[in-house]
Amino acid sequence: MIWTLSNPAGFGQAHDTSLPSRPSPLTTAPAIAITLRAIAALCEGLASARQYEQLRSNGVPHDRAVREALGVGPIPPQAPRRSAKALYFAGKA
Repeated sequence: MIWTLSNPAGFGQAHDTSLPSRPSPLTTAPAIAITLRAIAALCEGLASARQYEQLRSNGVPHDRAVREALGVGPIPPQAPRRSAKALYFAGKA
């Protein structure tokens, strides 16, 4: 309604049923290759998720299961932590 009042051509052109031209669908080789890579990545992700769930159901800890499922490798050794000062030293310098 607002468009018809602001359009100087009048009400007749307000009911124009022609659609604007749409861009052609992506059928080029790069678009197909991108789609296929995305599908392959999705399949790989689902396989990793299944492997993770299988490892977890067998009692493998989370960190190790994630690394094995994703193929990252073993958990790097962590440096030993310094022991904290005893509480009775708190406030004394």
